[in-house]
Amino acid sequence: MRINKIDNNYLIFTRRLSKDEERDYRQNAIKPALDYLGIKEMSMIMHGTSFPESRLPQDNNISNDIGVGSPYGKMAAQLIPFEILHGFNSNQLGPVGELSSVENISPYESSVKVKNYLFIDFSKLTEKEYANLLDVSDITSIVSPVEKSDLNYSNSDFPEAFANYRKLIKTAYANLNKKIEKDDDNAVKLGKEFQSFMKNNPDIENYALFYILKDIYGTDDYTKWKDIDKNLVDNLKNCDPDSIFRVKQLKLKTGSTFEEYCFAQFLVDKQIKENTEFRKSHDFKYVSDMLVGFSPSDEWIHQDLFLKGYKIGCPYGGPDGGLQKWNVPILDPKKLFNSDGSLGDSGKYLKSKLEMALDNFDNVRIDHALGLVDPYIYDQYGARRGNIGRMRDLDPNNDYQKVLEKIILPTLEEHGLDKNSPVWEDLVTDTPEFNYIYHNKFNLPGITQLEYKKAEGMENSENWTLIGSHDSRPAMDMIKQDWVRYNDAWNPMYLAGVLNAAHDSSKYCEKIASDDSERVKAKFAELFMMGKKIQVFFADFFGIPKRYNEGGNDDNPDNWKLRLNNNYEDTYYKNLSSDKPTAMNIPEILQLAVKGRADMKIVRHQQDPDDVYDEIAPIIEKLEQYENILKEKE
Repeated sequence: MRINKIDNNYLIFTRRLSKDEERDYRQNAIKPALDYLGIKEMSMIMHGTSFPESRLPQDNNISNDIGVGSPYGKMAAQLIPFEILHGFNSNQLGPVGELSSVENISPYESSVKVKNYLFIDFSKLTEKEYANLLDVSDITSIVSPVEKSDLNYSNSDFPEAFANYRKLIKTAYANLNKKIEKDDDNAVKLGKEFQSFMKNNPDIENYALFYILKDIYGTDDYTKWKDIDKNLVDNLKNCDPDSIFRVKQLKLKTGSTFEEYCFAQFLVDKQIKENTEFRKSHDFKYVSDMLVGFSPSDEWIHQDLFLKGYKIGCPYGGPDGGLQKWNVPILDPKKLFNSDGSLGDSGKYLKSKLEMALDNFDNVRIDHALGLVDPYIYDQYGARRGNIGRMRDLDPNNDYQKVLEKIILPTLEEHGLDKNSPVWEDLVTDTPEFNYIYHNKFNLPGITQLEYKKAEGMENSENWTLIGSHDSRPAMDMIKQDWVRYNDAWNPMYLAGVLNAAHDSSKYCEKIASDDSERVKAKFAELFMMGKKIQVFFADFFGIPKRYNEGGNDDNPDNWKLRLNNNYEDTYYKNLSSDKPTAMNIPEILQLAVKGRADMKIVRHQQDPDDVYDEIAPIIEKLEQYENILKEKE
């Protein structure tokens, strides 16, 4: 038994890697295996709210939980080295925009232009760089210390998060003004940074107005507001005196709420930039997510850019297998481009949407690629629906079919990304128009989801490959579903044959046929063996027996709430050392993959077995060493 440390009077006996072992594990076990397999990218899928809660800067290092996690906070800075240790070089976040409301917490209906202020790490505001705007007691007075748990997960509490945010940002902004009045040097410096931020981001004031009006009306459905507020921004652009007076009235009526909203956007932007510098120093990337949709605030501010009376949806997967009504506004195709071919107002907005998704991020997942080429739309009365490529009255010049060539690909190139870099979500209903543009004209990659498919023939694919996404069940639950268990992609004979091409695979076949956990390991080994750019969902890596989002079921009250616990390292290693581990033992899975790749070389390329096995012998030896270390009991 080995005691690693004492944390909050909590003895941790779990067998962890020492610092020397960590270096050896990463450099001499994990890295050589990934290099041998030809894996270029290894990304963990974990949305921002699923990060662990932050910690307070006290000697006893108490955890505090505002309600959701943050991908920019102190715990993110601890999680990133842990991910790197186990082979990951990036993390795919979800969309990072402001959530619509406490009633609608889907990140895929968040805003385009403003960031999620719930991601502010308020513990940082107790420090000098943030002018000590908060005292530790300000935080502990409204949030409860997080208790240690043997569970490897927790749940976000969004109502609590919104309430805590409002209290803390109000206190912080009031303290900023008090300290500036007293000529506090740190506060004056921070205030100047805030002023500069607002000067460079004037659009945020419109979002602040929406934030105020949403509170006043109790809904973010602006079509239910009074006429003067429905079209407030458009009328302001035309210098309408009544609208100008209305804005002054709103600011007076709501006190400092307007400025507090803007200040929160400044804080989250500042922390994103700090996190970006930290990631660069660790050679670790964040992959953001350019959602296909827009938030109610985006639409309210830019009403003239959207096609009136139509929304984007999906023709299947809804009630009784029918239409999914996403309620996502669609940019007006007639405003994408001007007659001279230059970008129209809608085209400029779409370009800025992608630029915002890449601002301080290293790569991007492009949600619902069909929506950029041939979106499926429906009218508000349900009387007309179909792909826009067939609706010539709405898109007479087929301008949506020019979006990839004239907007998306050039913008990616401006940010140093080639067409194969993004995670293109092409898991959509094909149309002839989409196939021609996406596959034939530009030969773009997509996603190979092994939940449904075999990985045969993937060796030279530019596709990102995964088993489960943020909409999937964890793999250990997935295998219990008949449609998975009896799917060809999970067939024990197939998996055994892929991983033992140069050997008799019958015994291994029996093993994975009779043990679900072994079949799941084999499936992940197939992923590592065949994919060059792979993704692993965080619930699978940590062995969490919960689902993050049930795709197609908006009524599931647990959607979007699953989160990593604060003592994730302890529960991860404890899981691996248990009698029935569900977390991923990376060296164990990599062994299967490396041996499988070696067998493939022998069979396909008729290489000498002795030469092949001599090449992988030191890799296998190290992987076996650490597989067993991670299985050691407490």
